[in-house]
Amino acid sequence: MNMNEKSSEKVIEYVETRILAGKLKADDRLPAERELAQTLNVSRTAVREGIRLLEVIGIVESRRGSGNYIAQHFDQTLDQVLTMMYALDDMRYDEIREFRYAVERQALVLAVRNADAKGKQALQRHLDGLLHAETEEEQAECDRMLHLTLVQMSGNRLVIANYNALNRVINRFIRDVRRQIRDQSADEFEAFQNVHRQLAEAVVTGNLALGKDALDQHFTYIARDFDT
Repeated sequence: MNMNEKSSEKVIEYVETRILAGKLKADDRLPAERELAQTLNVSRTAVREGIRLLEVIGIVESRRGSGNYIAQHFDQTLDQVLTMMYALDDMRYDEIREFRYAVERQALVLAVRNADAKGKQALQRHLDGLLHAETEEEQAECDRMLHLTLVQMSGNRLVIANYNALNRVINRFIRDVRRQIRDQSADEFEAFQNVHRQLAEAVVTGNLALGKDALDQHFTYIARDFDT
């Protein structure tokens, strides 16, 4: 590590410390490069390198002619970072599935509490597509959107960001899971479809017990038919 890299870490640490202390908030302007260099006793080159690294990870955004600011779009940044982490960390599918279950179970609790008319309508629309769309591809997309809508109804940004990241990694498995269950028997597939009906009904009617039971059944199907 050269001297500039060590010095740029001071810039990153300075910003991190002030964010954690509540002294820097979203959309706040950072001190000018010259001021930061003097404050931290580093070169302006080191300041620029530190700012550049903070831009790369989505903490800082540069506005031409105005300066450097704490970014406002943390949801998007978190989504992108988590997606790459899950994809690069060579996690087993069952680990991702188990974490997705934990995230979606908490989302269900919050969705039942926070459900509004718009969310309920969206759930019903995706359920109708899942049950009645002409092609399996359309049904699989409605399956994905039903779960995503449920999570979005939680209103919790961290829950949503984690779920979005997980979905980007495992979306490719959804069609395979549905195909394997369909290939087993028509009765098995109808039961799997009915789990989604119960899940949507639970949120719409505020029946948390029904929702938890449906979610448990859903992930039992997934674990049984795909983990191997």
